[in-house]
Amino acid sequence: MKRKLLSTLLVSSFLLIGCGSDDDSSVVDPVEPPVVEPPVVVPPVTETITIDDTEAVILTVDEYNAETGDLTFTLDNGDSLAITDASDYSIMYFGYPDPASSSSNAKAWKRWHVSQTFNCDTSTEDACAGILTETETQGQYSFNAVDLDLESKAAAGAVEVFKVAIQIHGAKATNEFELIPAGE
Repeated sequence: MKRKLLSTLLVSSFLLIGCGSDDDSSVVDPVEPPVVEPPVVVPPVTETITIDDTEAVILTVDEYNAETGDLTFTLDNGDSLAITDASDYSIMYFGYPDPASSSSNAKAWKRWHVSQTFNCDTSTEDACAGILTETETQGQYSFNAVDLDLESKAAAGAVEVFKVAIQIHGAKATNEFELIPAGE
């Protein structure tokens, strides 16, 4: 029995020695979490084609402010290539009367309109009317219709409906002529 007691004491003492003590009185600084840098998001590469190299011009109006005439539109070639370097244009603004209003003039024709055109042909030395700017998004442009004034060409308050037609000209292609109502 002494043998069993002795072997139990030896095993217990080895266990106590192996456990040791954590009476370390030194203060440990809390571990700061590692600084995690956010991943760098690379915008998708947009394939482009210049206006003079494209065989087709597809124009999509993104915004049209009828009061100022300011436009934002996107150009692509129909094969998902953004069109860059556009600079030649014909932009026509139209003002129409309210189709539901009556006229005091019996001979008045409900289809009258007023218009103002902004052109730019960089092959000539004529100054461009308005300001066309390529935005940071490839294939997107903004147009500022400087001095647009359809109201002065009609009776006060007569112009109620506004439309615009935009043609962008390249060496090989021009988009189709289309009247675009404000708000669409």
